[in-house]
Amino acid sequence: VGSAACKKCHLKEHKSWAETKMGKAFETLKPGGAKEAKEKFKIDVSADYTKDAKCLKCHTVGHGQPGGYATPAAGDDKAAKEMAKLEGVGCEACHGPGSEYIKVFEEITKSKRKYKLAELTAVGLKVADEASCKACHSGEGPTNDPTKPFKFDKAKDIHEHVPLKDREG
Repeated sequence: VGSAACKKCHLKEHKSWAETKMGKAFETLKPGGAKEAKEKFKIDVSADYTKDAKCLKCHTVGHGQPGGYATPAAGDDKAAKEMAKLEGVGCEACHGPGSEYIKVFEEITKSKRKYKLAELTAVGLKVADEASCKACHSGEGPTNDPTKPFKFDKAKDIHEHVPLKDREG
């Protein structure tokens, strides 16, 4: 569904995420993007990596998965607009595809009833964990520095967290 769909109910989280490296990850694949990092790791700064499947796996949401990011054909503006919502490491990269749990969350919001997290996880919401981060921060990427291993405890708070008022437990 893309991060904009989550923004409706999670504005503060979305705003803080949008300013992170995760929110801007797709931009680093463009020619000239992330110049210093590319130079440091001897990656061609002028190259366009926005169609490179090895890069898209970690710089988009769901690349190679049903409903996930797919490189739009040249000149297909409609597909490009649709895929733009899945560029970057968006909400669903960490919290799972939202197409089902967003329906339940919208019903909860409209009815203003109390709910438990388990109700949303039962329909696909994932609580971000170390394994979901390590899918990309595993040492395979060309800018993963082996002298600076990934530390989940420091990275897990990638965006602001606001307690949800109708959540129980």
